[in-house]
Amino acid sequence: FDKPDLLLGHYMVDEGTPLFSDGLVLEMNRRTLAEPVWFAGRRGTYPFVHGKMLGERPGVSGSHEIWKDFLSVLRDIPQIPGGRRVGVSYKGDAPEGHTSYFAGAEVEKECKNPCIASWQLPAREYVVCGFEAEDFKQLAPYALGKAMKFTRLWLKQHGLTADGFFPEVYHPRSPDTAYMELWIPFRQREE
Repeated sequence: FDKPDLLLGHYMVDEGTPLFSDGLVLEMNRRTLAEPVWFAGRRGTYPFVHGKMLGERPGVSGSHEIWKDFLSVLRDIPQIPGGRRVGVSYKGDAPEGHTSYFAGAEVEKECKNPCIASWQLPAREYVVCGFEAEDFKQLAPYALGKAMKFTRLWLKQHGLTADGFFPEVYHPRSPDTAYMELWIPFRQREE
């Protein structure tokens, strides 16, 4: 079970200031992406019944099968050596009550292979929530769920709201820690 961390719900950090809490190091920054970043992988849909707050609900993640499918074709993707991986939920063409999901590896340009899907992280301004954990098992879904909760609170406290999609960008593994970022496109919240 994911124990509650009261510090994540009541303590706001400034941009660029790390928050250390319950084995999690979390940092918020604004970044402008000047050029889009391409990913190649697999796309699918799954039911969007209970929201997406990872770490709150037991059971298998709806995106798990899409990740398994992506990993089965990874050898066919011309990925950038040492490149990042992405998992992203978005409206796309999912039927009512479902969400579209893409899992992929970073590539130089849009993939033209008809058997492989492409997705682009668009050039624009983002709030990036970077966080690390001891290992990948702690990173997702435990740390990811906590980071998502904190990010939503941080955006609200700064008068912002997420704008359409919420990419999870996974960085190459290091032997010491696991690191990922949430790249949140945002807009000013309407009062």
